[in-house]
Amino acid sequence: MRILLVRPPVPHHTMGLKHIMICEPLELEYVAAGCAGHEVEIVDLIVERGLERRLRSFRPDVVGTSSYVTGVNEVIKVCRAAKRWNQACRTVVGGVHASRAPEDFADPSVDCIVLGDGTSIMAEILDAFAGARPLAAVPGLAIPSGAGVSRTGERRYMPNPDDLPLPRRDLVSHLRRRYYYLFHRPVATVKTTWGCWYKCNFCFTWRITDGAPYSRSPESIVEELAGIESEDVYIVDDIFLIHPRRLARIAALLRERNVRKKYIVYARSDFIAQNEEIVAEWAGLGLTAVFLGLEAATNTELDSMDKRSTVDFNRRAIAVLRRHGVDTYGSLITQPDYGPEDWERLWKFVQETGLYYLNISPLTPLPGTLIWDSYKESLTVSRRAHGLFDLSHVLLPTRVPLREYYRSLLQLYVRACLDIRRADRITLRTRPPVWSIRYLRLWGGAMRIWMQMRSAHRHHDPDEIRRAMDRGPEPPASDRVDKPRAIHIPVRPVAP
Repeated sequence: MRILLVRPPVPHHTMGLKHIMICEPLELEYVAAGCAGHEVEIVDLIVERGLERRLRSFRPDVVGTSSYVTGVNEVIKVCRAAKRWNQACRTVVGGVHASRAPEDFADPSVDCIVLGDGTSIMAEILDAFAGARPLAAVPGLAIPSGAGVSRTGERRYMPNPDDLPLPRRDLVSHLRRRYYYLFHRPVATVKTTWGCWYKCNFCFTWRITDGAPYSRSPESIVEELAGIESEDVYIVDDIFLIHPRRLARIAALLRERNVRKKYIVYARSDFIAQNEEIVAEWAGLGLTAVFLGLEAATNTELDSMDKRSTVDFNRRAIAVLRRHGVDTYGSLITQPDYGPEDWERLWKFVQETGLYYLNISPLTPLPGTLIWDSYKESLTVSRRAHGLFDLSHVLLPTRVPLREYYRSLLQLYVRACLDIRRADRITLRTRPPVWSIRYLRLWGGAMRIWMQMRSAHRHHDPDEIRRAMDRGPEPPASDRVDKPRAIHIPVRPVAP
């Protein structure tokens, strides 16, 4: 079979990181690795154009795609485009949002939705499409049925991660220099653990795997790192710096193999604050920046999120990283009832700790999280307006007028990140000189974010909400834009 894997474009209304980062489509590279024996291509519509042209030239039998919550409507547009080109083309949808909320992808253009790891299940789906057995007999799927979905049999989220093939980076190697995170260019992404050990109520990562993380062995991780061309590596686990013995083993193997990279990883503040010696060791191995889920500047807010951490840990962690020349990429969550005093308190925390790289997210209840049921009736936008669920839009009633809330959020960004004098005062490992091309490129992305956020309150207007809900034209009930070619599909034996 010919399989075209498609990363959809970023929705029009989505704000924030899309202007300062584009990382490789790792999830599709993994799925491609699971399609051994088939002809596979990847099209990345974030950096490429021309889906219809690729459909006509490659003539796929199957189109697969995935997204986070923001991209649901873009995924459905891709599937509808595939069906308009050829109604016989089969479509498969997966990804983390599909695992928790498959009903959002219920559309006649979608043939099946993967609820777990797409790498290990894709071969069975392709066999079902070839006629080896009914699709409904493949466990771990949701099949659109009317306005909802019907689920097939139960299935573990994924097998032993060491049994997965390595991702097919060769399929997007021509785009390698287009993938970056801030000043890390080009950057490769690596995943070593699926799921999370903690149970923050605003996050569904741990719920995807039913609270049981799946981790690769140190040997598997270092083998992959040794084969990556890019010097900069973004390890996308929700928490990478967590188990001291595992980290010590990885570090020993990196030294043994003489693997030298610059690492960007995620960690918790309490771990960093209490394990300075590990930070010191990894800084010597190339640890460049750490994403810290700081979330808040008050313990009351942290407790309300089930964070199991403290503001003291946040402060200590930032100080530990600074002592060892490792940059902090801090994330903060603001509450809908924030007023002027709350914004000023948050700015004071940012100023005192010397934070520069920030991602500030208004509290966003996502389907599949523990807080979803508590907030879903209070949403101020339709759940179908998926592009606004980007962790940058305000989706809950606010104490102050909406426009004022966005202006306060924007002002905090400006004070923290767009003050060149402040950037010069703060010693940062990853920031190039202020007047360098790399810094000016980031500045341009930041200004685009500023322009979007300045008018973000208008995204809540009825016409904009309708635009955010658009799923593209439906495929015709009969006839095809392009007559399908005759194909012979080999059927592999399937274990009973």
